[in-house]
Formats: sequence, structure tokens, C-alpha cells
Amino acid sequence: MKGNLSKGRIILLAMVLGFVFIFVYSPHFSYPFPFHIDEWHHISQSIRLGNYGDYFQMMQLENARRAPGMEIGFHFFLFLISWLFNLVSTYQFLPAFWAVISALVLFFVVYKKTDRNFFLALLAIIFFGSLKSNTNLTGLWFFTPLTFSIPLIFLYFYLFSEGVEKQNNKLILASLALMIILIPTHSISLLFALPALIIYLIFNFKYVFKNSLLFLTFLIIPIFGVLFYKYILDVPWGQLISHLAQTLQFPHGWGVLELKNSPFEIYNWAGYFFALVGVAAIVLSHKTKKYLIYLLWPATIIISIIIYRTTGISYLSPYQRNFYYLAISLPFLSAFGLYTFIILTRKYLQRFVFLPPNQSVGAVTINIKVNPKYERLTLNLVTTIIFCVVLILTFANYYSIPKQLGLYQVIDSDDYQVLTYLSSLPKGKVMSNPFLASAIFPVTGNETVADVSFYGDRKIIEEFFLFSECPRKDEIIKEQNVRYIISPAPLSCDFKVIYAQKNNIVYEVVQ
Repeated sequence: MKGNLSKGRIILLAMVLGFVFIFVYSPHFSYPFPFHIDEWHHISQSIRLGNYGDYFQMMQLENARRAPGMEIGFHFFLFLISWLFNLVSTYQFLPAFWAVISALVLFFVVYKKTDRNFFLALLAIIFFGSLKSNTNLTGLWFFTPLTFSIPLIFLYFYLFSEGVEKQNNKLILASLALMIILIPTHSISLLFALPALIIYLIFNFKYVFKNSLLFLTFLIIPIFGVLFYKYILDVPWGQLISHLAQTLQFPHGWGVLELKNSPFEIYNWAGYFFALVGVAAIVLSHKTKKYLIYLLWPATIIISIIIYRTTGISYLSPYQRNFYYLAISLPFLSAFGLYTFIILTRKYLQRFVFLPPNQSVGAVTINIKVNPKYERLTLNLVTTIIFCVVLILTFANYYSIPKQLGLYQVIDSDDYQVLTYLSSLPKGKVMSNPFLASAIFPVTGNETVADVSFYGDRKIIEEFFLFSECPRKDEIIKEQNVRYIISPAPLSCDFKVIYAQKNNIVYEVVQ
């Protein structure tokens, strides 16, 4: 099962990658817009990069708890895409497209790490495609800095461990370059790995000491990271250390929704089972040293999750993100476990069932006489049955999402029609419900009073639509400098209706 990539294997790989694309894209079969509030926010930020000053001015107005601007690398990537495509209409394809990129990188990593074991690498991307998503833990269904970082994570883990194992300085420096790229893109996707990487270096301390100058170059990471943090958030030098230390602690309440998440929200029980089999197979086959980094990765994340469950604080990376970092570490182990299980099953059948005539091995031998030319066919049939059963079990609950974490639609086609109309009018600030507000700037270029969680104060919107009388509404409009109102129901105040739809009425404010 090892060897070069033949034409047939390349076709099989392409089919599996197509399978991953379809599964990840499937929620968009009936919905052509981004699902998650975060996705709309990143579209807004990438568009603002067209005006450098506008980007950083808006950054200062956003919720500082989320450290806006720390993901400018991701926003720049989206900005480049916006030169070629309309981000709002194109975004639906980006999660699936990037999942395929991530799966292809994972295939390459596993293929190389396992000495060109094609089928083990193929199993890895199938398990990767089975990773689940929800609006709390996010995942492959959404294109965010976390999912953008996945292929980079796979690569820097591989390059770093290969470089140390083979004492190849070029590979180590390549991993350093990827880590530096992640700092302005999604620094958490590097921070979470520090415990695993440090422990890995401790196990290889002789090589580290021998090449101390090489590993001192990794000081570039904290130096660049601290400077980037200081200047992007404009933190005074005197407050930098305390501010940074506080930022690297993620207490309960950091997330918009805090839950005692189940491990099965992100990965299936079959995947976990075969991951455990994979760990056992690696240890028992005395390959721990070769695959050590892939054992330390999930182990350190599990410890971090336990610390959070015990203390209420997660260090270096948020509890919610750790769940997904754990999930993306498992497909390789699950593939290793399933592959080992299949190989052992085939060997058992060959030794204890399909015996040559008159040969016996122990009291448990069944000794079925099978024509040699059918033996391989039978073994392949058994392998196929095992694979199909595992495949069914792996994807059986793929769309099973906790009710409170299900997909939501920020806008629908009617909302998009209203926003398209609004985009043709002179620019002005818009008052609308928070969900619709998240899509207003990406579609129309108009600023909003507030959105769901990133910008402004939602209480102003609630007061305007639910509690205030017309005089107070007029005060809010003047205070917020509002030009347009999009209301789901008629307003009794003296505002000019310029567009009416079943669920949206657009008013223009004359001041």
C-alpha cells in the first residue's frame, strides 16, 4: 500500500477531495450567504482595508475584548480575493474550497510522515472531512482565521518535527517562517501549540543544545509577537507586560456563549475510538519517537481543557478554540488506528482462517480451504466491508448539532434585495436590527449604529425599536447621525418611506 502516486491513485485522491468539498459545502445548498456573524465581520474588515485609515479607525471602535486587528493577515487575504470576486456572493464557496486545501496539505503531511503510505493518508483526509461544525466552536463550515490557519498548522508541525528528527535546519527554518506568518493572521493558532512544541524540544534536548544558535532564532516569534501586539492595539510600554499577560488568559465569559461542550460536538465516537487504537499502535510498534509530536499535540490540548474545566481559565488559547485544535489533531491518529486494524484483520484471516491444506495453528484455527486465487479477493472484500461500516459510523451524525448551536441565517434573499437597493443610494448611517446590521456594510458600504457583537451598543437599537416614543427616537437619530432606518414593521413616527417590502421598510431621515 506504499509507493508513488500513480494515475489511478491521483484520481482516487481527487474523488475523496471532491467528497470533502461536497460535505463542507452542503449547508449552502439552500443558502448562498455567509452563515456566521464572524464571517460577515471579516468581510467588513477586509473591505475596509481598501482604506487603510478606515480599517484602523474602525478597529478602535470595536469591542477590545476580541483584540480586533490581530487578524489583519486574514483580512488582507480576503482583501486580495475581493479584487477578483464579490466577497458576499463568493464567500459561500470559501469554507469548502479551503477545507479541500487543508485536506490536501494533511494528505501530503501524512503521506510523507508515514513513508508514502497512500491509503493511510487517504483515510486521514476522510476522517478530517468528518469534523463537525457549530456556531459556538465554529469549524470547517465557516471561513474564519481559525479555518484559514489549519493547513499552516499541519505544515509547521510537520516541518518542525521532521527538521528535528532528520536534523534538517532548512525544514526547521521553514516551520519558523510559517509560525511568523500566523502571528498577524491568527496568533492563537500558534500559541496553542507552544506546550507541545516545547515538550518535544525537551525530548530532543541534545540536538537543541548542539544547534543552540539555530533555535535562538525562534526568539523572533515572541519579539515580533509582542511588538505586533503593542503597535496594533496601541498599548503603552509601561502597561505592555500586564496587558499581554491578561490577554493570554481566557476566563469563563470570553466566548459569546459559554457551554460545557461535549467532545462529540466536533468529532464522532468512531473517530475517537480509532484515534485511541492509533495511539496504542504507535506505542506498541515502538514508533513513539517518530510520531511523538502527534501524540503531544492532543495530549497538551486535553490537559488545557481539563485546566479550564477545573479553574475556569484557559491559558494561551480559548477553551472553545482548544476543542477544535484537539479535533484537527485526531484524523491522523484515527487513520493510523483504522489502517492498523485493517492490516491486523487481514493478517489474522491469512494466518488462522485461510490456511494452506493440512496446516494447523492452535486450537482456535477455523481452517477454511479457500482457492488461493480467491483469497486476495476475499480479503479485499472484508477490507471493503470494514471500511464501509466505519465510513457510515463516521458520518452518521455529521449534521447532528446541539439545538442552541445550530446554523442561523443573518439575512435572507428579501433582506439582500433591500440592501442592494440601499447600496444605490447616497451613503449614510443605518439603523436596523443587529443581525441585518452585520451585513449592511459588506453589501452597501454604509456604516451602522451597532451589530450583534463587534461594533456599537445593541441597547441603542433595542431602545429605538422596542421602547422609545417618537421624540426619543428623534433624539437617538440625531445622537447617532442616522440617515436611513430599516424597520421590520411600520413606524408611527414622521419618517419618509422610500422602500417597502413585506418584512423590511426603509425610511430616510430628513434632518
